[in-house]
Amino acid sequence: MKKILAMLTVATLVFLVASCVTDKKEKETTKEDVKKEFIEAADASKEFLESEFNELVNNIEGFAQKTEDKIVEFKKKTENAKGDAKVRMEKRVKDIEQKSDALKNKVQEYKNAADEKKDEIKKEIKNLKDALDESIKTFKEEVKDK
Repeated sequence: MKKILAMLTVATLVFLVASCVTDKKEKETTKEDVKKEFIEAADASKEFLESEFNELVNNIEGFAQKTEDKIVEFKKKTENAKGDAKVRMEKRVKDIEQKSDALKNKVQEYKNAADEKKDEIKKEIKNLKDALDESIKTFKEEVKDK
């Protein structure tokens, strides 16, 4: 036990002496260094925001494409329906199409918006997407009942 303690003490002393005897002189931070760091940080932030923007747009555009596919499917189901059921289904499909178009328009607005408007538009996109999901869910439930 004493040997281990002695070895740890010696190792600690060697480490302390080695760290105190470094030849490196600390470089003074200049105005140019600060400017360079600031530019690098700004570039990194810009790249992050661009990737987040692209991811959001890709996700929403993918969702919009799936919605278009569902609309085609729903129209086929509506063609086979009769009477009041057909009228309700056609109304639901039209509602889904309108919400899908509104979502596409909002995504385009988001792409063209200034940075300070993007958060507000992002919330609107989420609300439109949620409403569209709800309409699709309602349509599916109504079709199951028929």
